[in-house]
Amino acid sequence: MSSTDGPATIEASPDSLVRGRVQPDADPERILLLVRRAEDGAILLARWPEAPRPVLLSLDAPHPDEGFAAGVARLLDARFAVAAGEPRLHAERLPVRMRHPVKGGETTGFLRVVAVEVRGEPRADGALAGVEALPAAEASEALFTDLERRALALGLALLDRPSPV
Repeated sequence: MSSTDGPATIEASPDSLVRGRVQPDADPERILLLVRRAEDGAILLARWPEAPRPVLLSLDAPHPDEGFAAGVARLLDARFAVAAGEPRLHAERLPVRMRHPVKGGETTGFLRVVAVEVRGEPRADGALAGVEALPAAEASEALFTDLERRALALGLALLDRPSPV
């Protein structure tokens, strides 16, 4: 890399995700999805019943047999009824307290931001109270935690970079 190439890449390989059931001694990781609608640039946030604010969707790392892109596409089709483009995984791991999926108990875990553009008019599945489609600035204000706002910023940075391919 030359000095004119800019900072190191912010994307990571999906192979870098740690799946607790495959590596039981590893710190657990979950994916936090930044979903942007291609048609208008709106950020899609999930609204859970009884929740005071909308949130970014999260999921366990897809099983290696399913594949990273297929797992993300399956979740977005099931939760929002939208067609997913190619997901991008951010290299940064955001530390959080979470339950260990194999050992139980509270531990330090990590959230990894995955950014994906989707197509279609979102419809919430039966578990969700709705889907909110907001411009990025309004989505940031609507999120409850600084961690989610950081994830939103990381995801937008991924989507606004040219594809590495």
